[in-house]
Amino acid sequence: MFNIFFCGSRKKKRIAITFDDGPSKETEKVLDFLKKYDAKATFFIWGERIKGREKTIERIKKEGYEFGNHTFSHKRMWFKSRKFMIEDIQKCDDELNKFGIKTNLFRFPGFKFGLNSLIVCWKLKKKMIFANMVSNDWLNPWLKMKYNKKEPVKIDKPIKKTLSKTKNGSILNFHDYLEGIGNHEEIIPIMEKILPKLKEKGFEFVTISDLLFESAK
Repeated sequence: MFNIFFCGSRKKKRIAITFDDGPSKETEKVLDFLKKYDAKATFFIWGERIKGREKTIERIKKEGYEFGNHTFSHKRMWFKSRKFMIEDIQKCDDELNKFGIKTNLFRFPGFKFGLNSLIVCWKLKKKMIFANMVSNDWLNPWLKMKYNKKEPVKIDKPIKKTLSKTKNGSILNFHDYLEGIGNHEEIIPIMEKILPKLKEKGFEFVTISDLLFESAK
């Protein structure tokens, strides 16, 4: 009944890198880095953040990356009314439509959902994209902020987890902005360690649609 996806086929060495919560100024750096490795990716857009960052959205589109809906408000979707959820998801769609972008890909903020939110996505014909490799790239920046630590953010854990857990067909979850924190300054150092190693292993970096639905085209 529900279109829920955690990974793609295990038969091919293809993986989908995804970024949540953008756009932000870090998104531009991510795009530069992805281009260097000829890597495609899917960006789940926080609709409220589009204003003032229209050029970034236009660049993502122009360079052939994929878009997903990450709601307009980025509020968690487990104790909200169906009316709120429908309006919030559609409002993000409306913002993307201004750029000629249409997407049926959707990701719950924080991966938080309930039965009502599943029903809403079904009614809106959304494909709900989760991830079987959640890097937790947000955790150490959050801990640093929470405990007011002065030392640099540690990036070894998300790097180690990604390199050890990524398999054929994996959907990888990262962020190009961090809710409640701001710019994700560690995302490029993390990518610098991860992408070359994954490429050495023979993985091809594709969009969510190519990973999950290419055979259906």
